[in-house]
Amino acid sequence: MQKPKTFYDLFAYAAEQKPALETFKIRKKSGVIQGRTFKRIHELVTELAAGLKSAGVAADDRVTLLCDSSPNWILADAAIVAAGAVCVPRGTDVTDDDILYIVGHSESRWAIVQKAKDRDRLLKFQKELPALEKIWVLEDDDSELAAGESSAEELLALGKTALHKDSALVIKLNASADPAKMATIIYTSGTTGAPKGVMLNQTGWLNALGRALEMKVITEKDTALSLLPPWHAFERAVEYGVMMAQCEFMISGINTLRQDLGDFKPTSFPSVPRIWESLYNGIMQKLEKESPVKRNVFYFFLDVGAAWAKHEAIFNGYDLQVKPKPALQQVLDRAASGAVLAALLPLKLASQAVFAPIHQALGGNVSKSASGGSALPQVVDRFLTAIGIKVLEGYGMTETSALISLRDVQKPVSGTVGRPFPGYKIKLKNDLGAEVPLAPGAKGTLWVHSNQLLLGYYKRPELNAVIFDKDGFFDTGDIMVLTAAGDLMFAGRSKETIALAGGENIEPVPIEDKLLASEFIDQVMIVGDDRKTLGAIIVPNFEKVRSHAGIKGIPESQWNDNAQVREIFKNEISQRISAKTGFKSFEQIPKNLFYLVPRQFEIGQELTRTYKLRRTVIKDMYKNEIDSMYS
Repeated sequence: MQKPKTFYDLFAYAAEQKPALETFKIRKKSGVIQGRTFKRIHELVTELAAGLKSAGVAADDRVTLLCDSSPNWILADAAIVAAGAVCVPRGTDVTDDDILYIVGHSESRWAIVQKAKDRDRLLKFQKELPALEKIWVLEDDDSELAAGESSAEELLALGKTALHKDSALVIKLNASADPAKMATIIYTSGTTGAPKGVMLNQTGWLNALGRALEMKVITEKDTALSLLPPWHAFERAVEYGVMMAQCEFMISGINTLRQDLGDFKPTSFPSVPRIWESLYNGIMQKLEKESPVKRNVFYFFLDVGAAWAKHEAIFNGYDLQVKPKPALQQVLDRAASGAVLAALLPLKLASQAVFAPIHQALGGNVSKSASGGSALPQVVDRFLTAIGIKVLEGYGMTETSALISLRDVQKPVSGTVGRPFPGYKIKLKNDLGAEVPLAPGAKGTLWVHSNQLLLGYYKRPELNAVIFDKDGFFDTGDIMVLTAAGDLMFAGRSKETIALAGGENIEPVPIEDKLLASEFIDQVMIVGDDRKTLGAIIVPNFEKVRSHAGIKGIPESQWNDNAQVREIFKNEISQRISAKTGFKSFEQIPKNLFYLVPRQFEIGQELTRTYKLRRTVIKDMYKNEIDSMYS
């Protein structure tokens, strides 16, 4: 296949090589799963791009695209860029303040919105957004392209007329396009402050996707399913990766996910950690209702799966080694692991029947999952590996065209986010900004250099002056540890570091990860800035706590003050965060320094759209509770 230079090339190549393959499927209101052929997708992108040009969209115009998960999102995004404009994508759940900021700050002249109600909402801000000239509606309530005035069909009609006059219109636009120019501005949802507009070009995206496909994260033989917001960098990489791989793909939603998995039967299910956490918690809760015999059998074979994964990694030379073991030790360990694998083989084969119901719930064919967007809790990572799902945890940011590193498909090193992609140069810097030698066990804030990097933050010169160093390396703000094999281990956010009153600096993520292994804890955030000790904001696993003897009938709003409920969490904290489990005295949480939140964290409040903790927001929302906890 020719190497694509633009997004539009991906659509042209797919239409040429697999014209009849149906992809970008969705479940219609009738219950039928329906998609479009690559040939039809290419035609629609071409007509929409021509329509945008005919409507007056000029080169470098910013076009806001407000749309959630939909097979039509990629049509609009690709058409905007093919027309020579700059796409400014965001979800429809954006707040009014963010709408005003994003549309205004980007100076968008045009907008494409998902549904008529989204157009009505945007029209309310006409006075505040005088530069906005036109708003088109993309689709109806059944994901069909919208008809009528100021709609997708209007753009298609304009495009067909323009192409009738000049059939090569979009081909010529594509040939003259500069893929190194800004093609999109993604305003990060962020955890603090006003959104930052990340400027990215087509070259960066295509380099990232090409490198991911070289690693076989997705292939033409795969069938992939996803339900993430398409404006988010990770899902955008997934959808354009599908175009590059030329495979079948389905867009799902949280309400139809179970049915979609069963009917579509994907081989790959890229997702964010929170989705896998929910699956894990659901299985554990269901298991608690089974008989003691069934529970013991399941846990026995889970141990078998974990042991198999551990010794398979040692035998094949991809076990986690922060610092390399002596050569003789490695030979002996491999020989020992080989013997263990031989002994475990019958049990490993028998475990397939035990885990079959889980695999069937995922459609029966899921063998791998790319996980990104935030760190995957170790307990979930180990669980998925033990039941036979290959977890390809990756790492990246919007600022790096979504991707920096990814676990190797053939040799995925558990506990890491994989090796940096080819073409990346890295530095690790300590708290003083000095470079740390890149030796096994080195730890520091990760700085990266690549042709996938952002062009800068839109109209934010004060930020652009500090995010790059003198050598052009970008500050990720994430703390990493380098392993002996060159993989990266996520160790926390440098900006999340908690500074205790005694001067100790603590990374909260390892502590949170350990607590999330508790069946009683659904979500947790560690606090303690300028305090003598650490504390915790805990969202309980409500169903599990309710099933505990003596808890039934006590309202969740009273749990934080109930001695019996608190005793459960005191025990969990003291057992998991202690000197015995490897935590220093100042990293431990005094037994009573926690607050139990009476409800789930919510997207838009405590969580971002990709389920990351909005730490500053949580500290503000629960300031009184935190103060009371320490008083």
